Amino acid sequence: MALQSEKITALYCRLSKEDALAGESNSIANQKEMLERYAEEHGFTNTKFFVDDGISGTLFSRPGLNAMLEEVNNDRVAVVIIKDQSRIGRDVLEVGLLKRQFEEHNVRFIAAADGLDSANGFDIMSIFRDVFNEFYVADTSRKIRDAKRSNALKGKVNSIMSYGYIADEKDNSVWHIDEVVAPIIREIFERIIKGDGPTVIARDFNERGVISPWARKMEIRGDCIDGVDTRWFPNSMSSILKNEVYIGTQISQRTSKVSYKNKKQIVRPKEDWVIIENHHPKIIDVETFETVQKLRRKHKRRAAKEDVWALNGLVYCSDCNTRMRVLRNKPNNEYYTCTTYQNARQKFDRVCSRHGIPRKTIEHIALTKIREIIADVHADKSAFAKRIHQTSNKENERILKSKTNEIKKAEHRITELDKIIKRIYEDNISGRLSDDRFGKMLADYESEQTDLAAVLETLSAEVQTIEKQTANIESFIKLVDRHIEITELTAEIARLFIEKMLVFEGVKEWHKGPNISQRVDIYFNHIGKYD
Repeated sequence: MALQSEKITALYCRLSKEDALAGESNSIANQKEMLERYAEEHGFTNTKFFVDDGISGTLFSRPGLNAMLEEVNNDRVAVVIIKDQSRIGRDVLEVGLLKRQFEEHNVRFIAAADGLDSANGFDIMSIFRDVFNEFYVADTSRKIRDAKRSNALKGKVNSIMSYGYIADEKDNSVWHIDEVVAPIIREIFERIIKGDGPTVIARDFNERGVISPWARKMEIRGDCIDGVDTRWFPNSMSSILKNEVYIGTQISQRTSKVSYKNKKQIVRPKEDWVIIENHHPKIIDVETFETVQKLRRKHKRRAAKEDVWALNGLVYCSDCNTRMRVLRNKPNNEYYTCTTYQNARQKFDRVCSRHGIPRKTIEHIALTKIREIIADVHADKSAFAKRIHQTSNKENERILKSKTNEIKKAEHRITELDKIIKRIYEDNISGRLSDDRFGKMLADYESEQTDLAAVLETLSAEVQTIEKQTANIESFIKLVDRHIEITELTAEIARLFIEKMLVFEGVKEWHKGPNISQRVDIYFNHIGKYD
């Protein structure tokens, strides 16, 4: 053990980002000056500073603190002096353990501004100061959290700009389209609709030297990119494809920390996110974005280049609901067949039937139907919308009317219960209703109100969903307006218009000769099945 005269006087300083906002009095320079003066005035020599700058008092693994504790554990410290107790930390339990550690190694502990000196014995006020210090950081954390949410609700989030946007020079919460890379983002979405996958697009971009998100970020900051890996990767491509920022939507408050003590990031429930539509200019229109999301959800694998047909990934068996694939039985004779049937056939286990249909036939059906529906829209948009309401959304309208009536009844009953509760309260005050009877009736009525409120919330959510489905007709009409004349069926056109096609098994009609009739149902994006 080192001799007492050889031990150091540890002067510990700490400043967090929040403390820095309190002014110069808490600055590291100010703390150092105060501790040096205190040590000199009280005859403490062999001083050594230990500093943690910009670190929260709720964290107890800090470089400066750790270095000082190492000296303490090796019995090389005689005295620890700090400005006030909050400098050592803002957690009652952790600070208590530190004080015990000092005591075990016979270290004198002084908080100069608080008048605390362990040489004077137990000081009950030090406990209250520790409690207040922890309360302070908890209260500060709450205020910061509330301020961030308030700013998020106003759309003022100083977040990192997504690829494709740049921040306004005067206000970081205002986003502008980065015209340098916006065409690249549009190309990504267009190629996904045409049938290319993220891996194919990333490989092509790297070959062409297209600037990547990381390279563009460094370019904007003015950083040197020599020796930095700035290639495109499929994962970064996928992140762009699902990012709603490109349709003008800002989403914030998705994550939070467990508490001011536990800094672990957790994902908030989606209902707690702050979602602001039309926050900034769109790079991708909503219809294109939604089409890409539907295609991505299908996890379509890209076939060999020569085998990519317009309807690949969109044709399904009506019985087993699996995707059908294209096969060839002879040159220039491709046909779609049920994948379940094809796989099981090799195992001699017939679990589904063939559902075969020539590729050219189903592509002709799809093109004809798309051209027909475009003609219907342009002939009379209001009549088309009315027809959709009468067919696809007829059931939705019936449900919507029923749900709306239920909402009105629930709201009316809640109002009635408010009046009843007020009445029985007055009866109880006047003595016409006993306390026991009043308590039971009040509990029943309040329970009914709580149940009705929950029902009302569910009904309102269901109505919003139905109304959103009805509004999809407008999205489809906008899609048609951008494609007035279609002469051939391409993969891009097919994916823009068609959600899926159901192929039924062919039926022989002997009364018409050895012919086979086959039903094909087409479900369009935004509006569903259209007959």
